Amino acid sequence: MKEAHGVEETKEHPYTPEHVHDYYGRTSVDMDHFHTFIGSTAVQTYVAGGHVHNYANETRVAMDHIHLMNGTTGTQVPVLMGHVHQTAGTTNVQSNHSHTYDVYTGYQRSPRNVRRPRLFQATSAGDKAESGAAPERKRPRLRLPFRNPSSGQK
Repeated sequence: MKEAHGVEETKEHPYTPEHVHDYYGRTSVDMDHFHTFIGSTAVQTYVAGGHVHNYANETRVAMDHIHLMNGTTGTQVPVLMGHVHQTAGTTNVQSNHSHTYDVYTGYQRSPRNVRRPRLFQATSAGDKAESGAAPERKRPRLRLPFRNPSSGQK
């Protein structure tokens, strides 16, 4: 079993669909300023007692600098319509200081840009070649003629 930031990972867990959480907030005030941040966690990693998420992001610019934030959330905290995670830590040092942060994520959501299983599986190109069917042709891309508005051409 592998360890994720001091928490032992386990394979014994109830099924939870792959998901992520969005989070946002602001850091502590240090050196007369604070930073805001926004991000999304990675998909869950199962650990003893539930699951956690890794996260990493940059703060927004304040006083001409940013800070990096990264870590692992706490285990899930049940709430009325799902669960959230606590995200707390300290930013990296930049301009001779760092900031602390402590926020909870939003509700879980499906990760974007993940290939989801199709209801009806299309046969692969290899299956079509073996069955003697003609290979599927790609649709042509629509290309519009370029018109330079400054040239006076119509």
